[in-house]
Amino acid sequence: MSDYFITQILTLVLAAYGLFYTNQPYYLLCIAGLLLVINTIQNLSDETDIIVVLLKSILMFLFCAISHGFLIFLIWTEAGYRRGVSEKKCEKRFERIGIRFKIRFLLPEVLFIAWQIAACTNMANFDGNFAADFDNGQGIKEILPVIVMKFLLLSIGSLMIWYIRKILTYYIDYKKKISVSIQQLALDELKEKKISQRLLIQSNIAERNARLEERENISRNIHNSVGHTITAAGMALDAAEILWDTDSGRAFDKMVTANERIHAGLESIRHAVRVLDAEAENISLEDFILEIDAIIENFTIDADVKVQFDKEILSNEIQIPHEHTEFLTGAVEELFTNGIKHGQAESFVLYLLADSHHIKIVVKDHGKSDFNSENAAVRIQNGFGIKKIIRYVKKNGGVVELKNENGFRAEIVLNIET
Repeated sequence: MSDYFITQILTLVLAAYGLFYTNQPYYLLCIAGLLLVINTIQNLSDETDIIVVLLKSILMFLFCAISHGFLIFLIWTEAGYRRGVSEKKCEKRFERIGIRFKIRFLLPEVLFIAWQIAACTNMANFDGNFAADFDNGQGIKEILPVIVMKFLLLSIGSLMIWYIRKILTYYIDYKKKISVSIQQLALDELKEKKISQRLLIQSNIAERNARLEERENISRNIHNSVGHTITAAGMALDAAEILWDTDSGRAFDKMVTANERIHAGLESIRHAVRVLDAEAENISLEDFILEIDAIIENFTIDADVKVQFDKEILSNEIQIPHEHTEFLTGAVEELFTNGIKHGQAESFVLYLLADSHHIKIVVKDHGKSDFNSENAAVRIQNGFGIKKIIRYVKKNGGVVELKNENGFRAEIVLNIET
């Protein structure tokens, strides 16, 4: 129940109370009705209208003047009081709530006493004189106890009205707080749901990216290792076919070599699949160099080419991530194979530089590749192996440089942690 309804109910109750004492009930009801209208207008208005306040004060004065009931003065507890103002104005009013409370609390009693004094001294002479307790010839001393009693009753009535309003205010504030708390809980729950959905989406994206990365690692490792072995096996079979009529012994050796390379390719596929289930471990630079030496040895035997391997080691305790070693060995095999396939190279230079933070591999052939700056983008896009090499290096923050200066030259730099 708002203050507006409290005011309206109080006006109706006092009007009903005044009907038992007034000699002019019709006027009393008309004034009460006008007060109800004025209270409604004042409640709907957002700004204080001095005309409305003045008219309300006059109606309250007439309301009290034509009634003998002393409790009718309780209507002055609503003098100048209204709702519907803005929040800022309410805050300014509440800053002076102590003063306003005293005025509303004491005003009915003060007006009643003033009215009684005026009646005793014959300063007010209205039809239906409010001083019904005074008879001609009676003095203030004879009716003083009655005035004091009515004064106390007015005080109690004003206090009760204030206390009821305060309880209702606390109740309304409490309901508002509960409503705000419920809304806040609903918002928090909605935020938690959105966060959970977002985390679930991010988790699914991360899982999908991990699967794609695994697939890319498999495809790159299979292409680099198996592609080389199959190429070597094909070259051995081609040589065996040429030598079969002239030198069957060497042709047989080439066929055996091709068979070994095919089995090695199958083993490489199995190894690539097993790596997915193994945790990443670091490999020492010494073991990595042994793997490169094995690749060079097999390659020179299969392709009948020369490879010069130069090394520059700047730290004796270098550990390379297992994933990097697999990539680099596959990249070396890919570059060797491309040198023969696209440049008909007969000799290669492999350079390895390693320090505590970087590992650098340079593969240069002396072939006749037509790779240049103009067709580089097309060649890289069409070259599955080269494209995989560039993608891996960039993903790990490394650098790839491809040139063709008296032979194709590829430089790969990767960051490592020791």
